[in-house]
Amino acid sequence: MNERCPVCGGKLKVVGDGFKCPFCGATFASVEELHPQRSAQTSAPASAQGRDTAPVAPPPQNCDHGVDVFDTNINGVLEITWSDEQYRHSGSGFLVTDNGYAITNAHVVTHEDGRSCQRVNVRIAGEATTADVVMLGDRHHGNGDGDDLALIKLARVPGKSVPVKFEDFSTVKNGERIFVIGNSLGYGTCITSGIVSDRLRNVNGHMLLMTDCAINGGNSGGPIFNEQGRVIAAVVSGITSAEGMNFAIPSDTVLQFARLRHDIKL
Repeated sequence: MNERCPVCGGKLKVVGDGFKCPFCGATFASVEELHPQRSAQTSAPASAQGRDTAPVAPPPQNCDHGVDVFDTNINGVLEITWSDEQYRHSGSGFLVTDNGYAITNAHVVTHEDGRSCQRVNVRIAGEATTADVVMLGDRHHGNGDGDDLALIKLARVPGKSVPVKFEDFSTVKNGERIFVIGNSLGYGTCITSGIVSDRLRNVNGHMLLMTDCAINGGNSGGPIFNEQGRVIAAVVSGITSAEGMNFAIPSDTVLQFARLRHDIKL
């Protein structure tokens, strides 16, 4: 039962026979208390339900689906780290198959000269594992003509892991609300929100989605979700001297890249 709080619109938690809103703290002892107008209509005599009875407006619904998007997808988002002689690198990614294939950026898993780091440390669904770099879409650290994407394969898939689902990119519209989940600045996974500023923007010859979502180093390679909780793009870059000008690789490009592996069915 997906009941919404009539006070703030948040998703209610079931507590015994009643409900509690984790956002505003409102409590309801029963379904009848939550929907008094529904109970009144059911119990009222027939004469009170005639043509002159005014319709009862439904309770307000929450238009911000961030809670549901986060809860649905948190066990499909990866925190990625690896180290070389000079730096500790961090990024994000997302699981795309049950058997451990995941997507991130090529620049997340390569050295400055484009060489693959071969293996990375991964945290997903609350557990740590490793992953091998399987395929690169660009061999110039994301600065070449290829797509700044990488396919990695988890050595072990934690039991609570859930692959993400993709949206048809042709349905994406300017102005729609979206959410980013990722390992921002390497401090751990968090969620931010914003809108699609431009669904397709030419950036150095690559057609990318533009968004005003808060995105930082460490978010690279992570997923962008629509309000239905489906991936519409993979974070790739931003303009640090500007505010709210960040870019992501559209989901159709991500899918085309992943399908280069014949054992991946998406």
